Amino acid sequence: MADALSGAPLLYARWLRAVDLLWRETVRRRQADLDFHEQMRAEKRLRALRRIVRKALADYHRMQSARERDAGRD
Repeated sequence: MADALSGAPLLYARWLRAVDLLWRETVRRRQADLDFHEQMRAEKRLRALRRIVRKALADYHRMQSARERDAGRD
């Protein structure tokens, strides 16, 4: 049970950081006047950041579900 409680804040912080990076990259890309190759690199970075956000959210959700399940057994 202690492992579940200690991991959740870290996973939540990871998700928040990933969302922040995705937001910053999106804003930077919209404001920049990029050539074709830079646009492709920016799109690749955005796809990678989206994957990170999805994975972080899935990990956080899994941790929260485990905590709720464990709390229901007590």
